[in-house]
Amino acid sequence: MIIDVHGHYTMAPPQLDAYRGRQLSSLNRPQRKPLAVNRDAVAQSLQEPLRQMDERGIDVVLMSPRAAGMGHDIGDGRLSRYWSEVNNDLIRLVADLAPGRFVPVCQLPQSPDTTPADWLDELRRCADMGFVGCLVNPDISGGLPPFTPPLGDRWWYPLWEAVLALDFTVMIHASATRNPSFHLNGSHYIAQHYAATVELCSSQIFNDFPTLRIVVPHGGGGIVFNLNRHRSLHRLDGLHDFDEALSRLYLDTAVYDQDSLAMMLAKLDRSRILYAAEMFGTAKAINPETGRSYDDNLPMLRAAAPEADLSDVLWRNALAAFPLLARHLPQGLTSGEDHDVG
Repeated sequence: MIIDVHGHYTMAPPQLDAYRGRQLSSLNRPQRKPLAVNRDAVAQSLQEPLRQMDERGIDVVLMSPRAAGMGHDIGDGRLSRYWSEVNNDLIRLVADLAPGRFVPVCQLPQSPDTTPADWLDELRRCADMGFVGCLVNPDISGGLPPFTPPLGDRWWYPLWEAVLALDFTVMIHASATRNPSFHLNGSHYIAQHYAATVELCSSQIFNDFPTLRIVVPHGGGGIVFNLNRHRSLHRLDGLHDFDEALSRLYLDTAVYDQDSLAMMLAKLDRSRILYAAEMFGTAKAINPETGRSYDDNLPMLRAAAPEADLSDVLWRNALAAFPLLARHLPQGLTSGEDHDVG
């Protein structure tokens, strides 16, 4: 079995963008309105992703709303709440139309004028709808004041408490940026995810919440290239052991070259690595050297460890990181049998 823990619904029907356009035209008076979209249109939008999953041998994708589209930096808390409800309802529909293939992960109604306590109603609503986790944006205002407190700050603690009470899993994921110096996909996302890894590792969060499960995508923003830098910083600052702190996080494999994947497998705790390609996103362009899309990283992962049993990375670790995931899968897929394809 192969579980990709990092997917976004980037192929949503155009009605979603039209809805957002109408919503942004009345920022001063946001209203809660349903999204008028035909189930058949959503089902049709899933055919190409399902074809690609079948072609690559990927059984399950954890599906969440478009990251940049979360738009936490725009409008107020009411606007973000209504927009989050629409997106989360759509993700629930996606999961309903392809049960056992797409598993829902929600966005939260984050906004610069809110606190984590304001997001909990939507978090609990999504838990009631069968979601298995939530995206958390570490840079709510998109790089402008008011700045978001670091992830280890006690400001976040009401969210961590609620997440644990629901048995949810957190995936750190930035949304849009207002900083014109940053390319959204090329630098902003990676920088925010690297920073999140650093801040979480230097915090007391896992002392206070030892069972909290947090996933940081893209190999923790590439933290594996700078391990000694942070080992040194932790010693200089009198902090706890960096490797021990890093081993409390889950990092996904949404990186797209064999050498980088090999470095992750060699230098990180294998029990904390989760397979991900983030299909349908940034790396979907065709690599002229292989004729395959850059995000088709499963062959790279296998080539990085040709003699290894990768079942932990490909699916076992995902079930540990997302304990609610098992209830979405056919019984045979969680029985311990490996049936991934080459």
